[in-house]
Amino acid sequence: MNFPIRLAILISLVTGVSMAKISSKQINTYMAFGLPVDPANVRTLVDLDLSYALSSTLTEWSDSRELVAGIAKSWEMPKKNEIKFILKDRLMWSDGSEVTAIQVVKSFERTKKDHGDSLKSLFDQVASITAVGANTVKFELKVDAMSSGVLTKLTEPMYGLVFVNDDGKIDLSKTVGPFVLSNATHEALALKQNKKWYRYHAGMAEVVSIRRPPAGDEIQDSFLRDEWVNIMTSSSLVEKSVNETFEKKMFSIWNRSLDKIFFLSPGSKLANDDGRKFFKFLNKELDRSVLTSGLSGFSLTQQFFPSGYVLFDPEFKKGLTEVSLPKQFQTRPIKILGVSSRLNTRLKENIKAAIKKAIGIEPEFKLVQLSDFEKARAEKDYDFLAGALPVNDPNVEGAMGFFFGLNPPIIPDAGVDSLAFSERVSKAKALPSQSDRNLEYRRIFSDATNHGSIVPLFHYSTVVIAKSGMDLSAVPMSDETVAFSKVKFK
Repeated sequence: MNFPIRLAILISLVTGVSMAKISSKQINTYMAFGLPVDPANVRTLVDLDLSYALSSTLTEWSDSRELVAGIAKSWEMPKKNEIKFILKDRLMWSDGSEVTAIQVVKSFERTKKDHGDSLKSLFDQVASITAVGANTVKFELKVDAMSSGVLTKLTEPMYGLVFVNDDGKIDLSKTVGPFVLSNATHEALALKQNKKWYRYHAGMAEVVSIRRPPAGDEIQDSFLRDEWVNIMTSSSLVEKSVNETFEKKMFSIWNRSLDKIFFLSPGSKLANDDGRKFFKFLNKELDRSVLTSGLSGFSLTQQFFPSGYVLFDPEFKKGLTEVSLPKQFQTRPIKILGVSSRLNTRLKENIKAAIKKAIGIEPEFKLVQLSDFEKARAEKDYDFLAGALPVNDPNVEGAMGFFFGLNPPIIPDAGVDSLAFSERVSKAKALPSQSDRNLEYRRIFSDATNHGSIVPLFHYSTVVIAKSGMDLSAVPMSDETVAFSKVKFK
């Protein structure tokens, strides 16, 4: 599946904290967040970060990427299609009340009711979720529990426990996550430390203050100018001069390996034969070196996943056939949908130049805020999107469900039965071994690339930059993001 991490005065206004009480252990950051905040609604990396902050999952990944217990103390599989989770002893909500199994069940029921269409990769495998006594939650599955991937699926934060009121609505002022949501307005969010969290530690932030990124400004420039903001999530894909400035100021920098793909994907208008021919043409003719001119921190690619990831295909062959540019794209500018914070000025100009070089006409852009992207993606007034996604998820089935399972899918089908990717993903998930599933997933991505459903361009990295007084050294490079709970203070 990039998220930025925002003011002493604003905190005093929004949360009621006086200026004299502003904590020295306070994260101030920028984020293009959406409202209402919902840990189960994860469409962007900003959503992911908030989800990690405001909920906790039954299972989770250790720092060494081993599957371990989360809010569950343990689990067992007493029957072929059954998993039982035993909750941790004295597991508490932020208000000190004890968590019960029935509350866990209500949380899953609410998630399925409100977001089930986007979370089919779990719920399509589940027959029922019930409480057994006060501290045991039973999952009855439609498939074999051992090979289902449910245990790894449940590490994803959208399946984290949230408190559900009697009216079926969530209440994020009461959580089992590292933070609670103490205030939310269109301009800002305020999170407060949850001392009842099962992994609470004294070094974590007491307050997280979030503001929207300044409009019409490069976020890196705002970070350098604004004394209030002290941590920022960015990317390695910046102009070389910006990287040099960060290094000179000796900021604390957390830099992932190549963990994101920048790609082109057809919108609903191009999910047809002409659109696929256009994408095959682009994949063959687009000059990728023009796309990255003047930028640093990238690796050009022909396939979706980077080397080292389990779905990287060492035998991938770019099997594109000769195809001419369809006439409709020779006479009009194409419209590209993108997120304003993901397309810095240099990258946007590079994309214009590369496409003009390939088809002879400069494209137009429709740029939206990250929080509005999913709504814009569902509309039909653009030709294709230029986007970025994480490509390092240890939960392979979860990643496949995200790439092909959204409505509309990020990677659409390619027109004939053998290229119905969402159906092929569902069939692949039923294969008995992980190696068999991964082999079919690689084939699906090869077909999607070679038949005009995706154009991978380059890989780049997540970068988190913190100013003086903050310590990111405890955050493993295997993490998807720098969780607020793992930021320490010097």
